[in-house]
Amino acid sequence: MDWFSGLNLIQKVLAVLFVALFLFSLSYLLTTVVLYLGAAGDRADSPVKEGAAPNTASPGSSASASASAEATLPDNKLSISGARWEGEKAVVEGTWKGEASSVHCDLLEGGTSGKPTRWWDRSVGTQMNWSERTFTQEFVAAKGNGGGEPLDRVARYGVLCSGQFSGGWSMIDGAPVEGTPPG
Repeated sequence: MDWFSGLNLIQKVLAVLFVALFLFSLSYLLTTVVLYLGAAGDRADSPVKEGAAPNTASPGSSASASASAEATLPDNKLSISGARWEGEKAVVEGTWKGEASSVHCDLLEGGTSGKPTRWWDRSVGTQMNWSERTFTQEFVAAKGNGGGEPLDRVARYGVLCSGQFSGGWSMIDGAPVEGTPPG
């Protein structure tokens, strides 16, 4: 106490703040260790430990780990069967399996991992044939004031399609666009 009483006001405030910060940090670390060790027994029941694929719970679900492990994965699939340039447009075709609610495709410059192009008219959506479970997207040039940037005839292009399925699931597939773009 003699040490503390010998400090001036600023030094006393700094000493109290240091002690408070030290105690807070120590309590945080101890709490983290206790929670980590307490949860170690629960991890043996996780879906990953029981052979299920990681992230199998559908988005937004609040099911417990054991309920997720017992749930079966839906058999959802989305596949692009072809993507090609046809004259002044790019056409992508594909199929899906499962309870799809929508399919959306994007045209990318630089292949399937490239950047989105601004060339195509986004008001032209994906056509879905519900009975045959197929989809078609035609990428046509944007007209008028909303016209996009021109295509690079030497660049590679790809399509990336995503399907939204019941239960909040989504599937993605990509493919290169075959042929040469117009221009």
